[in-house]
Amino acid sequence: MATAADNKKITQAVEETLEYIKTNAPEEFSKINADPKVRDAITEAARSAAAEQVKLAHEFASRPDQDIRKRLAKHLPDDRIKLIEEALCIPTFCMEITPKRDGKHQVQLTRGGEEFLPRRELGTAADIDWAKLKQYASIIVEAVMLVIQAVGIKASVSRRTMELTIEEVVVAIKNSAALRKTIDTFISSWTKAGSAISKAKAIFYLLKDLKAANILWTIIKSLCKEMSWLDWVKTSAQLTALIILAIASDGAALIAEIALALVAAVDFAQKIANLVKLEEIKQTL
Repeated sequence: MATAADNKKITQAVEETLEYIKTNAPEEFSKINADPKVRDAITEAARSAAAEQVKLAHEFASRPDQDIRKRLAKHLPDDRIKLIEEALCIPTFCMEITPKRDGKHQVQLTRGGEEFLPRRELGTAADIDWAKLKQYASIIVEAVMLVIQAVGIKASVSRRTMELTIEEVVVAIKNSAALRKTIDTFISSWTKAGSAISKAKAIFYLLKDLKAANILWTIIKSLCKEMSWLDWVKTSAQLTALIILAIASDGAALIAEIALALVAAVDFAQKIANLVKLEEIKQTL
């Protein structure tokens, strides 16, 4: 049963979620407030996500790296846990860097075995920077999709929507020194991390910084554009409330969930390796 302190955290998370929507999407906030039933639905979505995170935070307050699946099973049905386990197996795109006979390299971006963007030769520093920006954006978007699945929503995004989302994030990275610093900090933390739980913490702090940089809402809205208006606003409220509550509880539960997702996250790990490789190639130009 939730304590008075728990209920206070939940209420604060809901209030902060509504304020976050008001700040980042004033038009949507006005529409929410115009209909009491919609406001109630959004409030309940945020409250439910926050309450679940409080419950899980208690579960993982100590030893968050131990028996994660078994401990989640005390609170979540198996289909929810499977969504978490698969959360980092939903690719934005896969990047393959290959050498050419002339000693140069090329990069190929695919999704579901099909071309995502045209193949590009890495012949100049500008080409390298183009590839790095795409990979940065991919990492950021997949981190957000992880949270979408953590709240129990199957992340299913069309190729075109993903392409537009990646481009929006690329533009945001170009225009924000803070966001560039955020992704660089994440790459550094991930590279130094020696365990799954340390890598999970790196992703958690990335999500925390994305919220602080006010890019989170943009990504959620872009990813959810194929949903109905009410569904994507509810999804946004759930994700925002989860992250707010996770930050308030030092990320205990969310870090454990991320660590579980990392077990099968081979492609996600390859993205960081790609960035290291791209920088090595750049040094040879």
